[in-house]
Amino acid sequence: MKSLSKLLGAVSLCALTTVVQAQAKFPSKTVRIVVPFGTGAMIDIIPRDFGNKLQEKWGVPVIVENRPGAASMLGAEYVAKAPADGYTLLMASSSTLSAAPFLYKNLRFDPLKDLVPVTLVSDAPSILLVSPQLPVNNLKEFVALAKSKPGEMSYASAGVGGIIHLQTEYFQGLTGIKMIHTPYVGSQQAVADLTSNRVQMMVDILASNTGNLQGKLLKPLASFTQKRLPQLPDVPTATEAGYPMVTGIWFGMAAPRGTPAEVIDKIQKDISAIINEPAFKKKYEDQGMYMIGNTPAEMQKIVSTEAERWKKVIQDARISIE
Repeated sequence: MKSLSKLLGAVSLCALTTVVQAQAKFPSKTVRIVVPFGTGAMIDIIPRDFGNKLQEKWGVPVIVENRPGAASMLGAEYVAKAPADGYTLLMASSSTLSAAPFLYKNLRFDPLKDLVPVTLVSDAPSILLVSPQLPVNNLKEFVALAKSKPGEMSYASAGVGGIIHLQTEYFQGLTGIKMIHTPYVGSQQAVADLTSNRVQMMVDILASNTGNLQGKLLKPLASFTQKRLPQLPDVPTATEAGYPMVTGIWFGMAAPRGTPAEVIDKIQKDISAIINEPAFKKKYEDQGMYMIGNTPAEMQKIVSTEAERWKKVIQDARISIE
């Protein structure tokens, strides 16, 4: 009996040692970062940038793979159902983790349960933009104009149920205005119509509109930030205008639930170290993207807080996607 106990103990110790050694060796093969959107946007550019540095650090290939579709749900589901070993990661957006669970009626997975946070990579402040042809010069004038024309003015978004759509619905609820939603395939596709006043307003991140603002194609009326943006020092915050609203879009890494804590910890620390290098931070801050690199627990808190906010907005606006 004692011999059997010793044997079982030795086997258990050997198995535990093997697991620890396997985790200690991470990564030992190609790591894939799945971007659930198309190429060219910040959510695609940033992981390619730090992915190159991770590849140098880890000595294994780090590949960014685009799997767009269903407002990021196709790529998210793919990662959620991948082996929980750290070799398949998701570059998620706030809409992926904090809004989608309440938008879709027939999801084949639960983003909040089947994916776990690794680190918040970046935060992108949002701004309210209007057509240069619109006869308003500040947020109060815009709200007054919209209230005088209920259901006549329209706003653009990058798609039904995306954070840009939800942010605008949140703003409408805060101000009491009512506009018509005009969704586009992406925010840049909306710029031409916004410039020509076919649609009158759009909420979008600063990083996607630096060129549009420099070319005076769009007129910024407010930022949804705690304080004025250094890139737009003359543009007041919405709170300054009397509408206390702070919101943006964040991007973060997630992994399949069950991924070993040691692996998640290593990925988090290595990504955080890279994106917080002074040159890396400045490169993106100049474009309106703020690098973070926090812990999984800190990211989870943000995911949960945002989920409560967008759940209410979705329910109040009666938004749903089949």
